[in-house]
Amino acid sequence: MNETTAVTCPLCGDEVHKLIYRFHLESERLVIDKIKEQFPEWTKNDGICSRCLDYYHTELLMQQRMLPEIGPFFPVKSPDDFIILPSALRIDTDVRFTGKGVTICFIDSGFYLHDDLIKTSNRIKKIIDITHPDRTEDFFNTPHPSAWHGTMTSVVCAGDGYCSNGLYKGIAPDAELVLIKVQDDNNQITTDSICKALQWVVENHLIHNIKIVNLSVGADENISYHESGIDQLAEQLIKVGINIVAAAGNDTQVMIKPPANAPNVISIGGVDDANDLTAVPFSYHSSFGTTVDGLYKPELVANAIWIAAPILPRTYEAEEAATLHYALQLSDKELMQFWPDVQKNILFPENGNEKMSVTYCRQLLAKRLMQTKFFSKHYMHVDGTSFAAPLVSGVIAQLLQAKPELDPLNIRRLLFSTAKRLPDVPVVKQGYGYIRPRRALLKILNREVVMKKHASPFINRPKRMIEFHIQNSCAHQISLAGSFNYWAQDVLLMEPCANGSWKIEIPIPPQGTYTYKFLIDDKMWVEDVENPVREPDGFNGWNSVLNV
Repeated sequence: MNETTAVTCPLCGDEVHKLIYRFHLESERLVIDKIKEQFPEWTKNDGICSRCLDYYHTELLMQQRMLPEIGPFFPVKSPDDFIILPSALRIDTDVRFTGKGVTICFIDSGFYLHDDLIKTSNRIKKIIDITHPDRTEDFFNTPHPSAWHGTMTSVVCAGDGYCSNGLYKGIAPDAELVLIKVQDDNNQITTDSICKALQWVVENHLIHNIKIVNLSVGADENISYHESGIDQLAEQLIKVGINIVAAAGNDTQVMIKPPANAPNVISIGGVDDANDLTAVPFSYHSSFGTTVDGLYKPELVANAIWIAAPILPRTYEAEEAATLHYALQLSDKELMQFWPDVQKNILFPENGNEKMSVTYCRQLLAKRLMQTKFFSKHYMHVDGTSFAAPLVSGVIAQLLQAKPELDPLNIRRLLFSTAKRLPDVPVVKQGYGYIRPRRALLKILNREVVMKKHASPFINRPKRMIEFHIQNSCAHQISLAGSFNYWAQDVLLMEPCANGSWKIEIPIPPQGTYTYKFLIDDKMWVEDVENPVREPDGFNGWNSVLNV
C-alpha cells in the first residue's frame, strides 16, 4: 500500500492523510453551521480533518450542556484535567484476564522496543523487518518514523502501562508478542510485504505459539477475496486455528479491502463514546458496507477515538510533550523565565505583535496541547479503526486465556453472540454490534461454550441434508424460519441438546439463495452468527443467507 500523500486541513492547518467531505446533513447541520461561524468562507467541498470534526462535535455537546468541560485543556469529560479514560475501563474488560500465555502477532508499519512492552518484562518473542530480514533487534531500538503506528497499536493492545504507573495498560498486558514490520525504506506498505509477513506466520506460528494476528494495515486494491493473496493467506491461517483481526478503515466512502474483506477475518469498525463512561457509543466515520464479493463488513465495532497511545520516545514529539507538561506546572514567574526555552521545543504559530504576557503564554500552551493531543508527557490520544482492532485482539487473548482450546469459529460465535446492538447506529455500520468482553467471558466461566466441528449451516451433501445449530441456554423453544419455508413460524422446531445447544436438519432445498433466522420463544428473532454471509433485514438487524 502506498503511503497516502499528506494534505492540509483548511481549518487547523495540520497535515493529515485524508480529509472528510461527506456529511450527514441532518445530524451534522449544527456542526457545519458552527464551522461557518468561525470560518465564513469554508464550504463542505473544502473538507475537514477528523480531529476538527470531533472537536466541533464536542464543542456543540458542551454548548448543549450534554458534555461538561472538565479541566481547562481538554473539552472532554474526564476524571482529571489531563486524563483520557483507560481503554480497558471503557470497554469493560475483566482485569483478572490479561492474555497471559497467549501470543499475538502484529503486522504493521514498524515498531520500537517501547518500555510498556519490555521494561517490566520483555514480552517480545520475535521482532523482524520483513522488508529487510537481515536487520537485527538493534534496529528497533531506534525510533524510526515508520515505528509510530505499530508501536501504538501493539501498546494499545498489550502494553503494561509502565510509563503511566499502570494506568494505561492495554487489554492484554501479559500477552507475548511477535512483531513484523512491513513498511519498506520508501515508506510504502505493499501487498507483497503483507503477504510475506502472513506467509512467515504460516511457517512459524507453531514455533512461537501464535494464536492471534492483528492487521491495522491493508491493501489498496478492491478485489475478490478469491483473488487476493492477503485474504487467501489469512483464511489459511484461520483454518489452522489462528484468529485474524483487521481494521475496517476510516472512510465511509470507500469499500472495505483486504484483509478486512475476507469472510472469516473479524473486521472491526469504530464508535465514539466521547471519553465518557456514561455515554452510549455513537457512529465514527469508519468504513462499512459490502465487499466486492457482496459480504457485509464490519462484524463488530469498538472504541476508535480518545484512545491512549504512546508518544514515540526520543523524537521531537516526545521532547515537545515533555516541555509542554513541564511548562504547564510552572509558576507565572518561572514560566516567563523559562519561555525562551519553551519556544525552542514547541511549534507555536507566529504571534505577530501580540504581547507575550503570562496569560497569552498559557493560552498558547493550552491551544498547543489541544492540537497535539499530548495529554501527558508519555501518551497522546489517537483515533482510527487501527486502534479499535487491537482492543478486540486483546479481548480475544483474554478469552483464550480463560479457555485455550477455543478455535476461531468459537471465538467468532462468542464475540458476535454477546455483542450489543447500538440503537442509534445503522446495522450496516456496526455488524453484530459493540464488543462486550465481560459477557463473552461470562459464557466461558458459566461453561456455556460448546466446541463444534463445523459452522452453521453445514451442508451434508452425501445425506442431502443441511444442519443448523445455535447456542442458547435460556430458551424454552427455538424454531428455524426462512424463505425456504415461506418464513413459517413454529414449523421447523429445533431439537434441544446438551449444554444449551439446539440443532435441526432439513433436506437441501432447490438450488438458489435463501434467507433465514432463528425464532426464540416465539418473540425474538436472531441471525446465525456462525454464518459470515448476511444481509440487512429492513429492521436494523440481519438475515442470514444460505447459498445452495
